[in-house]
Amino acid sequence: MTSCKQAITNFEANPKRNPDKLKAEDCVVVKLYFQCPPITKLDGAALNTLRACEHLALSTNSIDKLTNLAGMQNLKSLSLSRNLLKRLDYLDSIADRLEQLWISYNPGINSFAGVESCTKLRVLFAGNCNISNMREISRLQVLPALEELVIHGNPLQVRSEKEEGPLVLQEKILDMLPSLRRLDGIAAIQWRTKMAEGNEVELKGLFDMMDTDGSGTLSLAEVRAAFEDAEIRKRCMIKAETVDNVFSEMDADRSTEVDWDEFKSWLSTRRKFTNEELGVM
Repeated sequence: MTSCKQAITNFEANPKRNPDKLKAEDCVVVKLYFQCPPITKLDGAALNTLRACEHLALSTNSIDKLTNLAGMQNLKSLSLSRNLLKRLDYLDSIADRLEQLWISYNPGINSFAGVESCTKLRVLFAGNCNISNMREISRLQVLPALEELVIHGNPLQVRSEKEEGPLVLQEKILDMLPSLRRLDGIAAIQWRTKMAEGNEVELKGLFDMMDTDGSGTLSLAEVRAAFEDAEIRKRCMIKAETVDNVFSEMDADRSTEVDWDEFKSWLSTRRKFTNEELGVM
């Protein structure tokens, strides 16, 4: 294996990674990725000498555990993709400064426990790990600065797409983390546009099914009859006893009939997942 101390020496001597021939302790970016043989253990004493480092690149090694990096006073970005990590310990030692954490392709990571302390974290790349439930996504709700998340390739995403269809997981995540600007490399506004287009098709099918006389509008009787079906109530997210009130809210122009635009407007602004639907109970 390559020790961290040896990897730092290798970096200093590598003209491609360190073209200015600086001492590692003076470098803003320190590139210790893809060592041969790989780094297997992190050495806090060696790494904490990198006091000027803002971006530490340790990807594509065989690192199985984190270590205390409190001495890296300027560390903002930590890249640990393609390693053998199972836990995210010791992040509290850099929680007051870390802005980007790259941990994709660590198949042993099944939890974001430890990330919650990183209050300045803006970017979390965690694709192709082993995140399998929405409870782990809910951990990220305490991160006020988080604006970019990659979760693609985790069991959670694969299962959701297979069982619930496309866009459902993305809608749940954006509902849970409304401040995200990018999800899986795509701008949040693009996801929401896709969702709106997909939701409109679904809502139109529901409207046409409820419009039993084919008039193009819904009467109170049609709405009452439709909402006797538990599945329709679930899709519209209302309770049976509130049907008359719901009809009144839908009927914005007080015509005693609900047209397509009124139906779409009311339901489009109502979409909100419960904790049970999000899987965080």
